Amino acid sequence: MRNVWRVFTRDLKRLGRVPLAWVIIGGALITPSLYAWFNISAFWDPFDNTKNLSIAVVNLDQGASTSLTGEVNVGDQLVAQLKDNDDLGWHFVSKDEAMRAVESGSSYAAFVVPETFTADLLSLTSGDFTQPKLQYYVNEKLNGVAPEITDTGATTIQTQMTDAFTEQVASAVATAIKSGSTVAEQDVLDAEAKIIADLQDAAQIIAQTRGHLGELQTGIQSTREGLQANVLTLANIDGALGGIHGTLDEARTLADKAQSDLLRLAGQATTGHVIGSAEVAQGAASAIAAIGRVTAATDSLSAAVDAQRTLLGQASGLLTGLDAQLAQTSAALASLDADLAAVEGDMGVAVTDLRAVGGAAAWQELQTLTSLNPEQIAQFMSTPVVVNQHTIFPTNTYGSQMAALFINLSLWIGAFVLVVILKLEVDREEIPDLTERQSYLGRWTLFAGIAIMQAITLSTGNLIIGVQHVNPFVFVITPILIGLSYLSIIYALSVTFGYIGKGLVVILVIMQIPGASGIYPIELMPEFFQKLYPFFPFTYGIDAMREVISGFAGLAYWRYMGTLALFVVGAFFLGLVLRRSVSNLTRLFTQQVGATELFTSEEGAPSGPGYRLNHLVRALANRASYQARLAKRALPFTRSYRKVRAAIITVGLAGIVVLAALAMIFPDSKTEFVGLWILWLVVVFAALITLEYIRYSLRLSTEVGEMPEAEIRREITELEAQL
Repeated sequence: MRNVWRVFTRDLKRLGRVPLAWVIIGGALITPSLYAWFNISAFWDPFDNTKNLSIAVVNLDQGASTSLTGEVNVGDQLVAQLKDNDDLGWHFVSKDEAMRAVESGSSYAAFVVPETFTADLLSLTSGDFTQPKLQYYVNEKLNGVAPEITDTGATTIQTQMTDAFTEQVASAVATAIKSGSTVAEQDVLDAEAKIIADLQDAAQIIAQTRGHLGELQTGIQSTREGLQANVLTLANIDGALGGIHGTLDEARTLADKAQSDLLRLAGQATTGHVIGSAEVAQGAASAIAAIGRVTAATDSLSAAVDAQRTLLGQASGLLTGLDAQLAQTSAALASLDADLAAVEGDMGVAVTDLRAVGGAAAWQELQTLTSLNPEQIAQFMSTPVVVNQHTIFPTNTYGSQMAALFINLSLWIGAFVLVVILKLEVDREEIPDLTERQSYLGRWTLFAGIAIMQAITLSTGNLIIGVQHVNPFVFVITPILIGLSYLSIIYALSVTFGYIGKGLVVILVIMQIPGASGIYPIELMPEFFQKLYPFFPFTYGIDAMREVISGFAGLAYWRYMGTLALFVVGAFFLGLVLRRSVSNLTRLFTQQVGATELFTSEEGAPSGPGYRLNHLVRALANRASYQARLAKRALPFTRSYRKVRAAIITVGLAGIVVLAALAMIFPDSKTEFVGLWILWLVVVFAALITLEYIRYSLRLSTEVGEMPEAEIRREITELEAQL
C-alpha cells in the first residue's frame, strides 16, 4: 500500500506543478454536473407548460333535440368547457384553418366535431343508436412526445363530451322523475282520502246491518218461542182428542153390549111369553135401532177425532220443522254478524294503516323523489366516481423524479471523462519497485479522488436547484458511492481492454439508458432489455437515488447499494487478477491503433513487450525443442491466415444481411432481431480479434525463440518482479 500512496501523491504533485492542469480537472468536475443540472432544470415541470402546445378545435355540430332532453348542442358545450381549460393551448378555428395549421406545424393536432355529433349522441334515447365520431388529426413529425400529450387531449375532449351529454340526459331524466313523482304524490293523497271515506261509509253501513241483524235475531227468537207454545197446545189438544176417542170406544163397546143384551132379551121374551112378546120385540127392535144409531154416531165421531189428530200431528211436525229452520237461520245470522264484525274491524285497521302511510319508508322515498335537484343529479351522473388519490412516496416535481437518471448518467460520464483525458498507464519514475497491481490501485486512487469531487459538486448543485431529498447527508454520500462504483467498472474495463474496454463503456451507457428503467418502467420495454435489466449497474444506482429522493422502503436502499458493491468487487477482480490474462490482447490493439498514427494511444500500455513467462522458461531450457514446436503451429496458421480472415468477413456480412432481411419480414420481432444482429457482430468481431490475437501471440513466441539467452533472463526477472 505504500507504493500505492506514493503513486497517488506523486500524481498530485505533478498536477500541482502545472496550474493549467487544474483548469482541465475543473472542467472534468463541472462538465458532467452541467449535464445533470441542465436536464433536471429542463425537466423540472414540463407539464406545467402544456398550455403552450397549440391544439386546433373545429366545432361543426348543429345540435339536436328530443322530447326527453330538449334542445342540446354538445359541440357548443365542449367549446365553452375548453375555453376554461388551460391544460393545452386550445384554438377555435375553421376546419380549413385547422388543417393548414396541423400540416404546417403551427398546431400539433386538431379536433373536428362533425355536424351530426349531438344527433348521433341523442340517438341513444330513441333506440336507433348511431356511434358518434370525433375526428382527430395529429402531426407526429414535429415531436415524439407531443403526440402523446395531444392524445391525452383527445381523451380529455372525449371525456368532456361524454360528461356533457350524460349531464344533459341525466338532468332531463331527473326533471321528468321529479314531475312524475309530484303528480304521483298528489294522486296517492287523493286516493288515500277517498279510500278512507269509502271505508268509513262501509263501516257505518256494516254497523247498521249488524243492528238489523240483531233485531231479526230477536224476532226469530220470539217466533220460535210462539211456535214452541203452539206445538205444546197442539199436543194438549191431541191428548184431549185421544181421551175423547177412548170414551167413544167405551161408549161403542157399551152400545154393542146393550144391543146384544136387547137381542137376547127379545129372544127370551118371545120364547117365554106369548102374550106381550110382540111389544117387547118391537121395543127391543126400537132400542137396538137407537143403539145402532148411537154406535154409528160414535164411529163417525171417532173417525172425526182421528182425522183431527192426524191434522194436529201434521201441524205439530210443520211447527217443529219451522222451528228448526228458524234455529238454522238464527245461527247463520249469528255467523254473518261475526263476519261483519271482523270486516268492520279490518276496515278500522285499514283506515289506521292508510293514515300512517305518510310516515312509511316508501312514502318518504316518494317525497324524496319529489324533492330531487336535477342539476345535482346531472352533475353526479357526469362524474359518478371521484378517485381519492393517496400518493406513496410523493415527489414534488417531475425534475426530481428524473434526477435519479441524470445523476447516474453524470457520474458515469464523469468517470468516463477521467479515463479519456488522464493516462491509465503508470510510469515508475521515483518508484522503481512498483508492481502492476500497485500501479492499478495508485492511479485508481487519483481517479477516485476526482470522482468524489465530481459527486460532491453534482450533489451540491442539485441541492441548490431544489431536487427533493429525504436526508441531505445521504443525498451527497450516495452519489459519491455510486460514482466510485461506476469509476471502478469503467477504469477496470479501460485498463484491462484498452480501446475495446472504452468501447464497452460507451455501449454500456447506451444500453443502460433504455434498459435500466431510468425513463420508462422496465415492463414497458422490449423483452430484450427486460432480460438485461438485472445485469446493468444503472439499475441499482438509479433505484438507490430514488430511495434517497422520494423515501426509503425498508431495506431496499441497502440491497441496491450492496448489489453495486458486487459490481465493484467484480471490477477489481478483472483489473487486478484477470488483467494479465488478456494483456496481450490489449497490447495488440494499442500497437495496431498506434501504427496508424491517427489515434491517440499510450506508449507502453500495457507495460512490457508481452512475453509469456512459460514461453521464456521453455526457450531458456531447450531452445531447439521450443522452436520446433513453434514451427509446427506457425506454418499452418500462416498459410491459412488470409483465407480464414476472408471467410470470417464473408460469413459476417452474410449474417448481417440475413438478419436485416428477417427483421423486415417479421417486423413484430424486430427487437429480437436487433439483439441477434448485435450478438452476431460481437461474434464476428470476436472471431477477427481471436484470429489477430493468435497471429500476434505466434509473433511474440517467435521473438522469444530468437532472443539471446541474456535477454531472456532479463525478461524473466522483470516479469517475476511484477508478480
